[in-house]
Order: sequence, then C-alpha cells, then structure tokens
Amino acid sequence: MFIDRDDVLEEIQDRVLWIAMQLVHHANNVRQNPDGSKVGGHQSSSASVVTMMTSLYFDYMNAGDRVAVKPHASPVYHAIQYLLGNLDPKYLTEMRAFHGLQ
Repeated sequence: MFIDRDDVLEEIQDRVLWIAMQLVHHANNVRQNPDGSKVGGHQSSSASVVTMMTSLYFDYMNAGDRVAVKPHASPVYHAIQYLLGNLDPKYLTEMRAFHGLQ
C-alpha cells in the first residue's frame, strides 16, 4: 500500500491546527483568569503559519535546524513540539500561565 506524503502532511497539519486552537481556547476560556482578559494567543496568526511550519518540521528540517516563530503563532510551535514528543502533555493546558507555555 502506498501512502502519499502530501496526504500524511495534510493530516499532520490538521492536527497541528486543532491542537494550536485548543491551546488558545483553553487559555482564553477555560483556565482561570481573574481579570478576564484574553491571553491565549491569536488564532489567525497561528492559522496563517500552520502549513509552512508543518512542512518545515515534518518534511524539510533536519536535527539541529532551527526556525524563528513569530510570538503570536507560538501555539503552532508548541503543538508541533507536542506531536514530535518534545513537549510534555501537562503543559498543553498551561498556555500563558505562570511558569507555563508562552
């Protein structure tokens, strides 16, 4: 059975986007925030880099390669690190929390 590389990357991309949006949603609407401000990130800034970041991290980059990520899109970076096994799942609910993901 042949598995198309583009189909695999699209599936990964969908997962990255979903996880990134959940990070933002949890930080803005689920986690306690006494002053009520939205602190989780920017969905559109994250969504705008999902395809590029997925392609870089899962198809082009080699071990030791680095890429700069715009801060407003950090949820995508964290989602990718989680999928690669580099981020403990306990941090997925700690976006913008004290000692949490930034």
